[in-house]
Formats: sequence, structure tokens, C-alpha cells
Amino acid sequence: MMKLNKMVFAFLIFAVFVTVLMVCCIEAFVKTEKPVRPTGHVSDDLDRIHVFHSGELRGVWVPYFSISDEKALDEAGFQSRFDSIIKTAKAHGANTLFVHVRSHCDAAYPSEIFPFADIYMKNGKAPDYDPLEIMVSSAHKAGLEFHAWINPYRISSSDHAPPESGIISEKIKSGSGCVIEYDGGLYLNPASSEARSLIIDGVSELVNNYSVDGVHLDDYFYAFTESEIDREDYEAYADSVSIKSKVLPLDKWRCANVSVLVSGINEAVKNIDESVLFGISPQGNIENDLSIGADVYTWCGENGYIDYIAPQIYYNSENPVCPFESTVDRWKSLVGKSGIKLYIGLALYKAGSDEDDGSWLESDDIIAKQIAYSRKAGTDGYILYSFDYLESEQTKAEISNIDRIAFLNV
Repeated sequence: MMKLNKMVFAFLIFAVFVTVLMVCCIEAFVKTEKPVRPTGHVSDDLDRIHVFHSGELRGVWVPYFSISDEKALDEAGFQSRFDSIIKTAKAHGANTLFVHVRSHCDAAYPSEIFPFADIYMKNGKAPDYDPLEIMVSSAHKAGLEFHAWINPYRISSSDHAPPESGIISEKIKSGSGCVIEYDGGLYLNPASSEARSLIIDGVSELVNNYSVDGVHLDDYFYAFTESEIDREDYEAYADSVSIKSKVLPLDKWRCANVSVLVSGINEAVKNIDESVLFGISPQGNIENDLSIGADVYTWCGENGYIDYIAPQIYYNSENPVCPFESTVDRWKSLVGKSGIKLYIGLALYKAGSDEDDGSWLESDDIIAKQIAYSRKAGTDGYILYSFDYLESEQTKAEISNIDRIAFLNV
């Protein structure tokens, strides 16, 4: 009996020891557990959940008009609409969404600077939910990166009216030089420090309030090339330079204006959350970029501007000016060993169409071959323009070929 009691006692001691050990392990796990994130750039701030992919980026641009849906104006409808976008994007291999959150100095979220975009308004009233919060949260739950895509300068166009109230409306009415009118549209003036501050403040508001994984600009920089449009601004600049030999030519002055904005956005983003990426998608034709103020040489060659560049190489091999393969090689050489990521923007919208003298009708695997070439060239991924063409009859054959290689070699 004594021997049995000792055995029971020993067993009880062992059971207590195991229980204490398990509790300690569980407590340690709970205290040290972090949100699950793929490897890559990671924020140390656990209140800001991000999703980043360390391998090939496979993205799709989702323009504002792809989100628009009269049936999706209430919260449930919008959630359903965006869930459908996510499902479709993932079905075709995407791991990153580039979503239009500001196309015309408006917003897909409640902003103190920009009015709500028309596509979210119902009977002139703003929604009683936050579309951007839904989009970011839903994308992250699905394991997708979310990059907030903005057009920094554009206010209105022939088919998009300017806001009737708010800060932007006040700037339009003030005549302060913050806004330029051109060809029936209104634009924030790239030469205006007031306009730059407004844009940068808008980016800061965006990154402060939402756990976006990236901020993304596209190719809308100077809307014009004519010298008369901003002659007064340029002459005022030239007069301010004491050594006249140091005055920049018009094209380089315009590039400098845009680069000041780009640097300012980058600094604002990193000051809030250094893990958030900042990138630009310029035209694929470098000479065209320089003519509209996009100094891609500086952005890709110096620190403090961008984390990635995503040129829109919307050309096939038959293009006489920018054939796809040599254009990819040129951009690859441009980023060199800078550490800046290179994503190739691909013209899915041209597949199966008669664009470029019908050269896109000669094959149904042009984009698939472009993805393969981009991988061989050592780029960091690709982005398809746009979401609407992922399940279009026009691109059906091309998409089938893209789907076959989307997950290969990644």
C-alpha cells in the first residue's frame, strides 16, 4: 500500500509539472504570437496589419470604374462586389491589388481634404460605411497585398465634373495658381508648393488611417507639353534664380517639380510607416515620361524617391518604337543594382483586340510570353491592366494561356 501511495504521489507531481509547463508554453506563445505575414517588408507596429509577398508580384489594376456598381451602393452590396473582385483576381493568380482610391482629387474613404467619389454616393449623400476599410480588410483576409492607387494632379475631365464644395473647390475658385485649366480639364499645378502640400497631406491622411501596403501613382503627371500653359510659373522661377546660367530648361524644371512631390510623398509615407511601399507606374516609353515631367532616371537611380517602378510596357514585339523585349531590358538596366523593384505593366486590354494595326490578333499567348520573358529578364513581377479584362470574352483565349503559367517558377 505504501509503495502504491508513493507511485500515486509521484504521478500527481508529474501531472502538476506537465500542467504548469503547458500553461507556461501557452502564455509564452500568446505573448509572442504575431499576426501571420508572408516574408518581405514587415512593419514592427502590430496595430498595422500588412500583407507582403517576398516572391514574384502578380498584380492587377482595379480602376475606379471597375468598382462602380449601382447595386453595390449599400454596405452589403459593396462588400459583395469587392469580394467578387478578390475572388476573380485570385482565380487568375493575382497576389496584389492596385485599387483606385483617388482618381480625380476625390476619395474612396471619408476624407478631410477630398470629397467622396461619385461612385460611392447615393442621391447626393456619402455612404454610411467606409469603402476603403472594407477593401483593405477584405484583401488582407484573402492574403492579398493592397496598394492604394492615386492620380495626384487630376481634378476633372470632360466626363468628370469638379467638386462643388470642399478644399479643392475652394482652390479652384481662389485663383491662387494652385489649379491649372487645360483642354477642358482641371489639374493641380505641379509647380505650386501649395498644390504639393495638399497632395502630400492627402497621402499622409491615407497612410495614417488605413493599413494599406503601398501607395501607387500612375502616369498622370504634367497633362500638357505646350510651353504657354505654365509660362508665368516658369518665368517666375527663372527670375528667382540669381545665377542665370543655373536656370533649368523648361523640361528639366518640370521634372524637378514632379520629383519634389515624389520625394515628399516618399518621406511622408516612411515617416508614418516605413514598411509601406511607395511606387510609380509611368509610361513604358522613357522619352515620353521625361516630356511630361516624370524623371524616371532620378527616381530609379537615387535613394529617397521610390521602392518600385512599374512601367506600362503596353507594347508587343511588333511595336516599331518600343518593342516589348528591348523595352523590358532597358528598364531592367535603368534600375540596375539600386534595389528598386521592377514590375512590368502589361496591356491585357489589348489582347484579342485590333489595337496596334491588328498585331494583337496574330496570337493568343502574347501576354503569357511577355510574362515568361519578364521572368527570364529577372524582373520582380507583373501587373495586368485591368481587372475588367480578366473574365472578358475578348481576352478569354489569352487569359487561358496566362492562367497556365501564372503560378509557375514563383
